[in-house]
Amino acid sequence: MKTNQTMVIAQGTDASTMDPHAHSETTTANILLQVYDGLVRRNPSMEIEPWLAESWSVVSDTVIEFRLRAGVTFHHGEAFNAEAVKFSLERMIDPHREPKFPPYGRFNSIDHVDIIDDLTVQVVTNRPDPNLLAQLTGLMILPPRYIAEKGEEYFSRVPSGTGPFRFVKWDKDNGRVELVANESYWHGRPDVTNLVFQAVPEGKDRVQGLLDGTIHLAANFPPLQREQIDAQPGLEVVGTPSVGVIYMGINTHHPILKNKKLRHAISHAINVQELIDEELSGCGAPLAGPVYPQAFGVDPSIAPITYDPELAVQLLKEAGYPDGVDIKLEAPDGRFTQDKEICLRIGEQLGRVGIRVHVDVQPWPQFISRFRDHKYDQMYYVGWGNSTFDPDEVYRNAYIAPNPWNPTDFHNDELERAVVEASNILDAERRKELYKQACLIFRDELPWVPLFQQFDLYGLNKQWKWQPRMDEYIYVCDVKAAE
Repeated sequence: MKTNQTMVIAQGTDASTMDPHAHSETTTANILLQVYDGLVRRNPSMEIEPWLAESWSVVSDTVIEFRLRAGVTFHHGEAFNAEAVKFSLERMIDPHREPKFPPYGRFNSIDHVDIIDDLTVQVVTNRPDPNLLAQLTGLMILPPRYIAEKGEEYFSRVPSGTGPFRFVKWDKDNGRVELVANESYWHGRPDVTNLVFQAVPEGKDRVQGLLDGTIHLAANFPPLQREQIDAQPGLEVVGTPSVGVIYMGINTHHPILKNKKLRHAISHAINVQELIDEELSGCGAPLAGPVYPQAFGVDPSIAPITYDPELAVQLLKEAGYPDGVDIKLEAPDGRFTQDKEICLRIGEQLGRVGIRVHVDVQPWPQFISRFRDHKYDQMYYVGWGNSTFDPDEVYRNAYIAPNPWNPTDFHNDELERAVVEASNILDAERRKELYKQACLIFRDELPWVPLFQQFDLYGLNKQWKWQPRMDEYIYVCDVKAAE
């Protein structure tokens, strides 16, 4: 094994916080996954495996017992134990915390955690939850005494976990986080000694960093530059279908966009295949709904929305806009592959049928802040990474208002009844029926225009061995030095 090596990972954006509970971005999670561990995680094949919990057992429909690893410590020396697990899970679901943590809705089936002994806990839910274990793969375990001593504001800047890397420095002005290997990591010392996450918003700059050797792993790799990198002997481009879906959210309460026929006109005027072919070099697949086809309960008989500009023009007239209409689309810059460019192309496509679009391009911190504060007044372009492989993750969090992840407060009673029932039962066949109903309601209401499932590409320096994961996470403890 080669050691004493530095690895630089470039992502489109910097972290928004060092508090693992207080964000909803994969880019932030990828940094904090190096510092913290969860009770369980998905391995590279997307199977759930023990992590800080060495085993688990189902006690009843509403109780799961976890046996914890012995001898694990947080980086500052505090012991990992049942107290830390209870604190972490109950912190996430604290009903008195305002504002609630962004992922709160994922965990609201948890009622409380019982400590059986120092290395055993029972997680008690208020209902049967078919996705609890999958959700726990994304919940990092925190040090309760450290937070009590230092305070939450300090903790949000200076993290301390049980993970493979220790925190060194966060240079927010330059979008740079520096970490160093945890020599006593319970899972074994990582091959990487010094780890740097660098925010590089422009895809061309991430490509140049690969070429000049200042970047070793570049996320959100621009597909149009794939041949250039693959031609270099020391570099390669690797990829995988992703749990991330890209969509255009619509404020259904807006005076113009509350018109359902207009929303359908918009959906038929977007040529999704053109976006995939021209902006992503074929790396993507059109979506029929808000969930990727590999997930449980996605009905393959429901086809993607057809590109039909003539129908779009007719629907626009029926909506009361024979002379066209002006709308706004808010777009992030650098967070998703070709996000700005795709939104400008969507604007061009919609313009051809008389839907005149003002594309408002914003830096990611401003964009995600507007998302959290429910400030989108018309339309926005964003992605949703669903690592549970189940529709529940999206339907309950995105389409039941109010919710931190429902930034336009869309709500439909019939949809709510279907998805809440599906989230409360373990009957797989009934859940499939309910999610088909939910998808058909979604397609009628169109609070989103579903665009495409991402196919994630990464530029990689061959001095490192690493395979991309469908859940978009980067576990540097899985990176190996090339021989």
